[in-house]
Amino acid sequence: MITASFIKSNGKFCNFRIHGHSGYAEEGSDIVCAAVSAMAMLTVNNITESFGVPAKVVTDEEGPVIDFKLVDIDERACALIAGLWRELAALANDYPKNIRVTVK
Repeated sequence: MITASFIKSNGKFCNFRIHGHSGYAEEGSDIVCAAVSAMAMLTVNNITESFGVPAKVVTDEEGPVIDFKLVDIDERACALIAGLWRELAALANDYPKNIRVTVK
């Protein structure tokens, strides 16, 4: 199962960690894993590359894991992370055996 954990600071989404395998299908055919990976990387790249917002990003393809932490709170980045949370929560609603989303 994929676990996506989001952390709020002062009511704003500022950090997230996504790890695990969905187990929906074999590697290369897993639509849940592909969707999560694409959404996460789009969010990370928009924040760090398009907006130039500093963040600590740790990935491990073997895990698989992505740990994302904003260095400083940025409204645009927080809005994108909130959007990722909404989309992953919707995906978890459709695939509850394959992805779990939490907020702390």
